[in-house]
Amino acid sequence: MQDHLIPGKGIISGISWSAFERFSVQGIQFVVFVLMARILVPTDYGLVSMLAFFIVIAQLIAEGGLSQAIIRKLDRTEEDCSTAFWVNLAIGIGLYLILFVAAPLVSWFYEEAALTNLLRVLALCIVIQSTLVVHRAILTSRLDFKTQAKSTLVGALMSGLVGLIMAYNGFGAWALVGLQLTNQVATAATLWIVTDWRPKWQFSSCAFRDLFGLGSKLLACNVLDSLFQSLYTLTIGKVFSAYALGCYSNARQLGSITSENLSRVVQRATYPMFCNFQNDIERLRNGVRAYLRLATFFIAPLMLGLAAIAEPLTLALIGPQWLYTARLLRILCFSFLFFPLNSINYMILEIKGEGGTYLKLQTFSVVSGLVILFVMLPFGLSAVCCGLFANSAIGYMVNSRVAGAKINLGFIRQVKSILPILINATIMGIVVYGVQTILFGEWLRVGVGILVGLLSYIGLSVVFQTSTCELVVELLRKKK
Repeated sequence: MQDHLIPGKGIISGISWSAFERFSVQGIQFVVFVLMARILVPTDYGLVSMLAFFIVIAQLIAEGGLSQAIIRKLDRTEEDCSTAFWVNLAIGIGLYLILFVAAPLVSWFYEEAALTNLLRVLALCIVIQSTLVVHRAILTSRLDFKTQAKSTLVGALMSGLVGLIMAYNGFGAWALVGLQLTNQVATAATLWIVTDWRPKWQFSSCAFRDLFGLGSKLLACNVLDSLFQSLYTLTIGKVFSAYALGCYSNARQLGSITSENLSRVVQRATYPMFCNFQNDIERLRNGVRAYLRLATFFIAPLMLGLAAIAEPLTLALIGPQWLYTARLLRILCFSFLFFPLNSINYMILEIKGEGGTYLKLQTFSVVSGLVILFVMLPFGLSAVCCGLFANSAIGYMVNSRVAGAKINLGFIRQVKSILPILINATIMGIVVYGVQTILFGEWLRVGVGILVGLLSYIGLSVVFQTSTCELVVELLRKKK
């Protein structure tokens, strides 16, 4: 195995702490989610999900793309960081005031009077989040995920406690608002306590133009991507019902726990490393190919295995009132399979400074996704989820062809690298689905399904994917 395919100990440590932060927090949030979902009803989740469109877009605009710009700028100064902080805070406050005034219009649009006060309180998250952008960017550039893990872990614990207390006391949708707001407050307070960076009373228009020049196109790309995802929730909430939106949102949450989080763990830790040799095409290509294989090796069996046991798992965890969620989850798992593949290709463009190309690809993805969405709407929510899968697959074919060409790792070469892994994962998924259908009892079906999936996938990988297994072993040895 070539050394340049294996990252250094600093990167492995960064991945480890990033993984600990993500999955320890996700573990806590998952337990809280299961307990709250047994108390609340799909409509409660649907009401809060209706506001996601406005909150997510506002948070991205408040960040202004400055986080990635700070990480990518190797010669950043204190003036750069302070300028970014004050810009983020000012935009965050301005957006909160806009949403506060516009809240009645949101209620009118959805024909849900309760949304006015829910939005006015939940939008406070935008202001709090804007105070953390620079802190996190600085820590990420240092590969200091240990400090970030402390703050997010405290936030998860405190918010989980508050959310459960409110849910058990009959607060309904307000329990979900309390959960999110407490998470932001606790995380922010902890991060400010455990970090030594403080903004200075400095602002430089030159520094802002420089940073915004680096981050503006990335901002546009991120806004387009989130706009596309959020438009789905907005449309589902408007066309179908709060109940349907609640089921869809929880299906996405269950599916994204593995795919999106594992992808972001690796990408967040490796992005700074790849930026350091952005001009070394061979090294970048080898590194991207290695992580493409690793991401597929872990995420493909997780997604296809989850699709196989979606129904018994959902019934066992959160009850029969969420059966529709299980049906949507099975479809969405195939869409989530493409998330790490598309993320890696977008990362190539970020590293190479191809913000314009990145923006064009995101625009294409949004336009094609919206066309598919409106074509599928008359056929129901399951068809809409199938449309998401189709758009993800189309997006990967286009993204890998365009972005991969920058490092001579296009669509065909990428598929050749991961096809054997996908075949193994598919065989495993079929075996698991077949086994669990002949059993009775949700927990038995889940337990046996997971065991059969592990044994079959490990066996297939050892026999047919020896090079990838060797890469995994070398990574573990490098960590030690």
